Amino acid sequence: MVNFDEQTNCLNCGTKLTTRFCGECGQEKARRITFKELFKTAQRAILEFESPFLKTFITMTTSPGRVCRDYIEGKRASYFNPIKYAFWSLTFFIFFTALTGQSVSELTVSAFISSTSPETQHFGEVLSKIIEGSMLFLTFIYAAIFALLLRVFFRKEGIKFTEFYVLAILPSAHLTWFSSILVATSLLDAKTIGYTSLCLSIVFPIYTYTTFFNKNKIKVFFKSCAVMLLGLLIVGYLGALHTYIHIGYEDAVKQHKLEQAESEKQVETNKL
Repeated sequence: MVNFDEQTNCLNCGTKLTTRFCGECGQEKARRITFKELFKTAQRAILEFESPFLKTFITMTTSPGRVCRDYIEGKRASYFNPIKYAFWSLTFFIFFTALTGQSVSELTVSAFISSTSPETQHFGEVLSKIIEGSMLFLTFIYAAIFALLLRVFFRKEGIKFTEFYVLAILPSAHLTWFSSILVATSLLDAKTIGYTSLCLSIVFPIYTYTTFFNKNKIKVFFKSCAVMLLGLLIVGYLGALHTYIHIGYEDAVKQHKLEQAESEKQVETNKL
């Protein structure tokens, strides 16, 4: 059994301890697990999750540009990690849609599915399958596209692509939290939630980008609009291309099966 009273090295990474916290991995000097330690650990875990999360959520609602600017400029301890914020927003969104019996596809591509055209309906169904199967991956790719566009349009600001990624992922994740709340409370039907989220996904990022920069707001606003418009065109084109490739592949597989069935039938006929 380890003698906790005489430890001179960090029990996590082995580095020599000079203070209460390890200078290499950050772990606090370990103590025996008691009821008091368990209570402190549980209390710390709850506060560490809730405090930065709630501050991020509330401030992203009121001053999203400030949250992004603070995080990029190094004020990070009081905010929730942007990647975790996005990951948990998607997790809760999928959980609430399943809990309420709503479909992710109905919320995201309801305009296609509700169309009277069979081709458009089929396109929407295939697109919904792609979104449902790759939602997490697509969300982070979506943010990368907008981060790249922000880097191009605001290249003179001296901000790196990875820093612009924070500016792109946070408003997107926050809107997903908003959609999760709408789904969980069942205030609106799926189609209305889909259209509301679509409108906010255009307006809210523009507002975030505009309030992020402390320069000429009109110039920044028009640049932000250009980023959003071009980003949606690129995302729409890539989404449509991916969908049509998927539809083409499905059609090719169906055609191959039909030809194979016809060939087998012909062989059986020849035998007779």
